[in-house]
Amino acid sequence: MSLVFVDSSAFLSLEDASERSHERCREAFRALVDDRARFVTTNFVFDETYTLQLVRLNRDRAVSWGTSFRASRLVELVRVAPEHEERAWEILISYDDKDFSYTDATSFAVAEDLGVDAVFTVDRHFGQYGAFNLVP
Repeated sequence: MSLVFVDSSAFLSLEDASERSHERCREAFRALVDDRARFVTTNFVFDETYTLQLVRLNRDRAVSWGTSFRASRLVELVRVAPEHEERAWEILISYDDKDFSYTDATSFAVAEDLGVDAVFTVDRHFGQYGAFNLVP
C-alpha cells in the first residue's frame, strides 16, 4: 500500500470541472483508491484548498468541500510541526531560483518526513523540487 501526499492543486482539480486537469485527476484518483493507496495532506494544504475554492468557485462549494473532508477518513490530516517549518525555510532559502510558496515548502518537508511514495499534484513546483514521484 503506497502513501500518497495530496496537494491543493489536486484537490481543486478534483472539485472543479472547469480545471483543465479535472478528468486526468479523477482517473488518477480512482486508480489510487483502487490500489488502496493511503492519502495524507497537511493543515496548510487544507487551508490553501479551502481558500482556492472560496476564490475560484464560491463560499458554498468551499464549505461543502471542507465539511466533507473533515468528516471523511480517506485523507489523513497531518499538522505541520515546527521542525517541518524549519526544513521548509531551509528549502526556500536554498532554492533561490524557484518561487515555491511557503505551503509548497512545508508540503515538501512533511512529505519527506513521512517518506511518501508519491505526490498527487498538478503543481509544477513539486516537479521542480524533484524529490517525489508525481501523480497524475
